[in-house]
Amino acid sequence: MKLILDMTHCTNADGGKPASATQAGLVINAFRVTSQSGISFANAHQTVDSSGHAVTEYIRHSLSREGKLTVRASKLVVGTTELANQGEFICEVPDGAKFIW
Repeated sequence: MKLILDMTHCTNADGGKPASATQAGLVINAFRVTSQSGISFANAHQTVDSSGHAVTEYIRHSLSREGKLTVRASKLVVGTTELANQGEFICEVPDGAKFIW
């Protein structure tokens, strides 16, 4: 299964503002389903941030039964132990988040 995100249709969780003009996608390799919280899955990847530091980004996704996908992003700079929050966004299915299988 794949997820396609169009962040122009997503909002910032704390202010309701549009998230960004970013589009992204990922392959869902593993997931968890619970009766209370719906479906959850995560992605971690290594990249280089805008400052040129090597980082590992962690992106957690939670799909509610109401069709809202909460996306939480954080990063860990290589060589440190401090996890930095990069934001939380709400994307509605199907405009902000599309699932393809």
